[in-house]
Amino acid sequence: MTSRPFDVSQIRRDFPSLDQHIHGQPLVYLDSAATSQKPRQVIESISRYYSGANANVHRGSHSLTTTATNQFEAARETVAEFLGAPKNSIVWSRGATEALNLIAQSYGRHILKPGDEILVSEMEHHANIVPWQLVAEQTGAKVVKWPVDPDSCQLDMAQLDALLNSNTKLVCVCHVSNVTGTLNYSGNR
Repeated sequence: MTSRPFDVSQIRRDFPSLDQHIHGQPLVYLDSAATSQKPRQVIESISRYYSGANANVHRGSHSLTTTATNQFEAARETVAEFLGAPKNSIVWSRGATEALNLIAQSYGRHILKPGDEILVSEMEHHANIVPWQLVAEQTGAKVVKWPVDPDSCQLDMAQLDALLNSNTKLVCVCHVSNVTGTLNYSGNR
């Protein structure tokens, strides 16, 4: 598969908030982990929703509820198709932190028991550490650190086999670390 180069200036044009200058320089926004800027298409879609379909989803019998519910479920179908996942497996959350807490407190608390281990890489943001620490305290499980090579900022793959054992129930690792910038991907593993 070949990748197509993308035009950064075209992508920037989709984000109205980036079309401004600060101290005479184009705005560069680096805090997307906390709050992501919205592209024009999302802003316009939200505006259309609030001006023409704003209603409780799945909670009414009037036409606005029907419209809102249909749009909500259409979005679920689009995401499921994009991910190649069953439609009923898509769960909405407000962001990664909320989603991780939901997984830890629902799935994690359900499957973990004393002596179980949760393997968490050292390059994780606290949003992917704290929920596992809390659920470990609640269930008697233990959080185990997966070290990062200090020279390369890569996961120490040599230690993975030693860390994985019959007590390991969850492995928690980011795709791209906002701590180190490391891209965790290996087509061979």
